[in-house]
Amino acid sequence: MTNARSHRLCASISLATASLALLHAGTAFAQTTSAPEAAPSDTMQAAPPAEQEIIVTGSFLRNVRQEDRASPILSVSAADIARTGVNALADITRYIPQNVGSAGGIQDLAKGGGADSRDTRSANLRGLGAGATLVLLNGRRVVPTDGFVNLNSLTPEIAIARLETVLDGASSTYGADAVAGVLNVITDTRFEGVKLTGQYTHIEDTPAFNVQGMVGLGDDRIRSVTSFAYRNIERLQNGDRDVTNFFNPSSGSGANPGAFVLYARPRTASGGDVVINGNNYSTLYDRFKNAAGTLTVVDPDCGSAATQSRYVPAANSPGFGLGACQFSFQAQNPIRPASQSVLVHNDTRFKFAPGHALYVEFGLYHQDAQRYGVPSFAQNRNGPTPPIVPGSNPLNPFGVDVGFIGRAIGSQGFAGTRYKVQRDQVDQRHLVVGAEGAISSRWNYAASFTWSRGEVNSVDKDTDMRLFQAALNGFGGPNCNIRFNGAGSGAVPGSGNCLYLSPFAKDNLTQDPSLLYNIQTEETSTNIREYLIGEAVLNGTLVEIAGRPLDIAVGTQFRKDRQVGRYSDLFQNGFGAFNGPFRDTDLKREVKSVFAEANFKPLDTLTLNAAARYEDYGNFNTVAPKLSANWRIIPEIAIRASASKAFQAPAIANSSNALIGTNVANIIDPRDGSLVFRSVLQYGNPSLQPQKADVFNIGTTLLPVRGASLSVDYWHYRYRSQIQLQNGQAVINADPNGPNVIRDAAGVAQSVIVTSYNAPSGTATSGIDVAGRYEGTIGPVGFTFRDNLSILVKYDVDTGTLVYDGVGKRNNYQTSPLTAAAAPRYRNVAGVDVSLADHALSIDWRYVSSVRDDYQQVVGAPEVARIGAWSVFDAQYNFRFGPDRRFELGVGVTNLFDKAPPHAIYTGYLSSVADPYGRQTYIRASARF
Repeated sequence: MTNARSHRLCASISLATASLALLHAGTAFAQTTSAPEAAPSDTMQAAPPAEQEIIVTGSFLRNVRQEDRASPILSVSAADIARTGVNALADITRYIPQNVGSAGGIQDLAKGGGADSRDTRSANLRGLGAGATLVLLNGRRVVPTDGFVNLNSLTPEIAIARLETVLDGASSTYGADAVAGVLNVITDTRFEGVKLTGQYTHIEDTPAFNVQGMVGLGDDRIRSVTSFAYRNIERLQNGDRDVTNFFNPSSGSGANPGAFVLYARPRTASGGDVVINGNNYSTLYDRFKNAAGTLTVVDPDCGSAATQSRYVPAANSPGFGLGACQFSFQAQNPIRPASQSVLVHNDTRFKFAPGHALYVEFGLYHQDAQRYGVPSFAQNRNGPTPPIVPGSNPLNPFGVDVGFIGRAIGSQGFAGTRYKVQRDQVDQRHLVVGAEGAISSRWNYAASFTWSRGEVNSVDKDTDMRLFQAALNGFGGPNCNIRFNGAGSGAVPGSGNCLYLSPFAKDNLTQDPSLLYNIQTEETSTNIREYLIGEAVLNGTLVEIAGRPLDIAVGTQFRKDRQVGRYSDLFQNGFGAFNGPFRDTDLKREVKSVFAEANFKPLDTLTLNAAARYEDYGNFNTVAPKLSANWRIIPEIAIRASASKAFQAPAIANSSNALIGTNVANIIDPRDGSLVFRSVLQYGNPSLQPQKADVFNIGTTLLPVRGASLSVDYWHYRYRSQIQLQNGQAVINADPNGPNVIRDAAGVAQSVIVTSYNAPSGTATSGIDVAGRYEGTIGPVGFTFRDNLSILVKYDVDTGTLVYDGVGKRNNYQTSPLTAAAAPRYRNVAGVDVSLADHALSIDWRYVSSVRDDYQQVVGAPEVARIGAWSVFDAQYNFRFGPDRRFELGVGVTNLFDKAPPHAIYTGYLSSVADPYGRQTYIRASARF
């Protein structure tokens, strides 16, 4: 260990020790109370009522108490969720410091952070990536519609009994994807009556509201609980926030005004020189044309206030024309989309015989979303030559054929069109049918069948370069008789139903609106993900050793995984200016598993647990074992330890040899130093093997006085053979002229080909979690102090060529893998709750420490900038009233002091550290009958 790392570890331990001392000091005034008579749970929350079915996250042994488990469990109750005032389940992750940001739902151009066209958010424990956290609903898998499970699609928040997070690896129990841990959403299956709640959240420029209800009917033999929710969120654009409303230049194929390639000397209709805005383009061509007889000049209106662009002259430029035209798309792109979603969930349980029950769980999720973005995409794929504006086009001021390099529409819009709206429709279904019961007094069974399906239909627009060229030639508009092989009968350039299109900025606002037909061509995609899962488990007492039971669980699971992608012609044919190419896919995989778990208490105070799971994917198989122990030395002190080997299988598409994704990224071309958006084409790799991780956790729970608890855990993860996606920048840096860099005839990089691979090693991370809680009363006033601190000690990032220490860094270097996350050293959530009769007040403090902003830097370069710490306060007041306190009114504020997020290069802010919403005020009303 280096001296620097030793010093950081000592500092972290000192902070943890200080937290211990503070908690002890906080409990000193309650020393008159006696020690607890029974050992409470390590989960920081009271256990559910005895009549409610107990789901033990991380175990198949139903007769093992959660407090005897060795894995650290963070439990969030329904009351805890209500106290935060979150509008959707995913927002609760900001109160879990072990969760390092989330993917999806917001724009994150720097890291490709998931879909930004719909309301979707992932979990991301320990910053190991969304795919390393397994998300369950009532202990069962849910289809990962967006490449990860959308937390907001699981169940209405009103139906949640508690949220449990296992903070060490759980592959031995659940199989793949549980490397960093498990987030298990557990619904209330025993609710009786009717409950209604509504919440309106005011966020400047992007308000939201949520209406929910729950109905529980039945008796001791049959019970059915149905819940529903409707959520509406308004869009938020970069231009609505100062932190994201800045000039973020795009030039070349992404600019408007763009640039034009002169193929001949400009001339007027009478043969004279072309002079525009006092600049003589004919003499400019004479002086600076190249050996091939061409010259590239910027749009004559570049730099004008109306176009909101900047002219950047070339070195030693003699005057206007040579150089680059920079345009900023920033303000018109979204921070988050608008969305409207409906959730319905039902749990029904029928006791058909003594000790036996059938159960059905059904979930339905539908979302409509609208992403408002720039009115046209960049033209990244222009073929061997850019589109040609012929000299015969009367809107061409140069009088000769010129090539156009740029974006069809700029910030001015086009005849009133300022945005391009992408529309997503998400439909998700989840059905579980199962039975469970007792075979004998010592053995129980459970068997279930799960069908989980998600479908995303997207309607977007891109420029069909064939239609664009036709309009430049005078065959534009939806009613012009133009065919794939040329003009049809009666079609005359610029006459009748046929229109000329101009890509010059001077004509943006005055052209015929129907020419949008040639600029915004509809393209559709459908992506389907489906799970079919059958599972059976037996659990009970195998033998008794010295009068103590050896409890075991054995089971098997069969899972069919299917992924379908369907794309319209423009996505596939290569004529789209920006999107694609994509290919239709229909990929299938079968996974067979067997697993076993054993639990033994050689002493009343000592619990030993062993588990293992074997999974067979056909082209590879793997085993994940786990050993753990929990020793309650005395009623007030317990220690625990666990060690396991976790694994994560390659995604089904990633294991194929197909083209599985196309994205865009800022790429620096080492040949000329230009920084532009380029297509990144991702292919699968059939040779991929599972990535594996060694996971270790040791911790202690202290119960110094009644009502107080303190837990400290040291955790460690180390990947082996980690699946990494090649970095597009690293690919072009390694071989600028190689087969994985696609260039046009002029040598301009158009696309970079990347694939995934098993790195020799992988991310290694470790840290310390400190969680404390103290509950007490002073007369009629009840109070709770709570704190949850996560300290990052190590976050070593493997770039493929070197390993660097990522603690305290953004980890967005030029060659950083896309799996690398921002790694603040400290994340903390602390709070105090006070209650008096029917009144309750809660205050939370959320803190994330600063990180170095290394965006697009070279590893090892001197520090340029930092992204500051994020420290905000939330508050909520609740009042219960009416007969039997059936009614409740709550008001609250998130980010009480309206703190803006700290600045980050290129993206404006860092979504895994802070949010750009500002102060959020809300009011919530609920009633129960």
